[in-house]
Amino acid sequence: MIALDVTSLSPVCARVFGVDIYWYGVAYVVSLWLALFYAKRLTVNDVFRVDAFLPVACVGIVVGGRLGHVLFYDACYYMQHVLDILKIRDGGMSFHGGLIGVALGAVWFCRRKSIKFLYFLDVLAMTAPIGLGIGRIANFVNSELYGVPTTLPCGVVFRGVREARHPTQIYEALTEGVLTFFILRWCRSKQAAKDGRVSSIFLICYSVARFTIDFVKDSKHVYGLTVGQWLSAGMALTGVLGVCLTQVSPPSSVASPTKK
Repeated sequence: MIALDVTSLSPVCARVFGVDIYWYGVAYVVSLWLALFYAKRLTVNDVFRVDAFLPVACVGIVVGGRLGHVLFYDACYYMQHVLDILKIRDGGMSFHGGLIGVALGAVWFCRRKSIKFLYFLDVLAMTAPIGLGIGRIANFVNSELYGVPTTLPCGVVFRGVREARHPTQIYEALTEGVLTFFILRWCRSKQAAKDGRVSSIFLICYSVARFTIDFVKDSKHVYGLTVGQWLSAGMALTGVLGVCLTQVSPPSSVASPTKK
């Protein structure tokens, strides 16, 4: 079985006035636009305009994602090359950091607009798989975050390597993106779900997918696991706690006494 060869794919989508526009940047823009469109559909009956959160989300994703990468993945290097923290175009973003950044932005936004935080968090969780799916496809085109060598038919030859590798970006796009999207839609359709339950389930879905796929990802290990797995383990525990706290008690079969 001949592995798929994607070494000819370029990370540059186009060049505008001498500036390279990368597919990863395009993925961010498309993801944010689609997420905003979907969030507006989810909040169509609400008095607040979710559009106002878009600038906050952008700052949270970029700042949180970059600082997350710096702190979680390569702190020693950036302590010696502080100015390199600003070189976002060279790559290096952390989903876990971006998640924290958006969550903090949501706290500020909800307090300012008098919106129930857990409800708004559920809306954001519903849109997150869109960005995850599109972002992982951009990783695939960029030949980054691929897996360990494999002889399976699904192997892909990426730019910069000779042997076929697991296309972990596609695995993640299908699980963290597509599968999680439909699971959350099903969960939200349950009218009895309390605020915060959907976002808790998102944390679990993402963590399980990320933790599993990282076993075949070509990443550095710390005490037997990748950094992403350690972060996802904590994220999963948070999600399980959230599900327990938002558990809906079944209605009682005994009628309440009528007050006189």
